[in-house]
Amino acid sequence: MSLLSTLLGGLSDDNAVNATSQKTGISKDIIGGLISAAVPLLIKKLTSNAQSQQGASSLLGALSQHTDTANIAEQIANADTQDGAAIIGHILGSEQGADIAQLAQQSGISENQVSSVLSSIAPALMSSLSAANTANVQQATQQSSGGLGSILGGLFGGSSSGAGSLLGSLFGGGKQDDGDDGSELLGLLMNSMK
Repeated sequence: MSLLSTLLGGLSDDNAVNATSQKTGISKDIIGGLISAAVPLLIKKLTSNAQSQQGASSLLGALSQHTDTANIAEQIANADTQDGAAIIGHILGSEQGADIAQLAQQSGISENQVSSVLSSIAPALMSSLSAANTANVQQATQQSSGGLGSILGGLFGGSSSGAGSLLGSLFGGGKQDDGDDGSELLGLLMNSMK
């Protein structure tokens, strides 16, 4: 199962959708469709942001601040939407307006409603990514006692280069060209810790 599938599954679970609906006052059916469209977009943007060393380091810093281990529905119910709005602003950057407008058009709700949903789920998304990254690092550490290069070598049979595509095998079958399965994102994070 890919990272994207795991994130989508957690955020579109009935309990998570119910929590988002209660927090925002938006229909559960609309929220389910919006999450299905928004999460791949957010992962793609995060992956793009993490292409640079500075972007990856910034993302690692943000993940270290989002380590809530409550279930996703509880995280959404208790979400700090101001923090969520800041997360979404950072992920989408200068394209935030256009991206939110596109999601609003796809889901048939207002841009403000899209922003409300995204701000409600963003902290839980970051905590889920943080947990996935931590699990990935722990698994790599268990495979080897050497430095990160040898850790990746142990995981993938020799080479630490191309960790983004190699992590695809760990998280669901290979890297897609646009990184939408989340594997490339975790690879970039692993590389940034070298």
